[in-house]
Amino acid sequence: MAWSKLNPCALVSHVLFKTGALLTYLFCEFFSDNFVVNFVVLSLFLACDFWTVKNVSGRFLVGLRWWHEVNEDGSSQWKFESLDEEGLKTVDSFEKRVFWTTTYATPPIWLVFGIITFVRFHFTYLIIVFLALTLSCSNLFGYVKASRDQSKQLSDMLGTAKAFSAVRNLI
Repeated sequence: MAWSKLNPCALVSHVLFKTGALLTYLFCEFFSDNFVVNFVVLSLFLACDFWTVKNVSGRFLVGLRWWHEVNEDGSSQWKFESLDEEGLKTVDSFEKRVFWTTTYATPPIWLVFGIITFVRFHFTYLIIVFLALTLSCSNLFGYVKASRDQSKQLSDMLGTAKAFSAVRNLI
């Protein structure tokens, strides 16, 4: 297994909070029968995971960033940012693979947990699953849109470079 040489702290925290939330959800009733305690602990894990993915690991592991702004007129706007072509060369392939694998895998895992929770009639725990799905899908949506924006920026830059080289060849 390859190991992160560039951003080990970002990689570990990215995986740690996701794993912590999932394992805590699976085993929380073994440690406490109190739903409120379980809800608070899981909410903290989920909030830390969301914040870490959005503000740390996305930026350092794949060079992407997203945020949401509400304008003065009340309209909302999603903003996306990515590294330029030179900055993308610094992105480690192992880190990128771990980031995208965990980001894509988390919502379906929570969905399966939600179905199991529903079938077991633990409706109060569906609140936690809904929160987890909302936060993980928000990050997934933001980063997929940011990566598409990144692909568009790269193709625009390549198109411009091809146009300049074609003009230079004519001269």
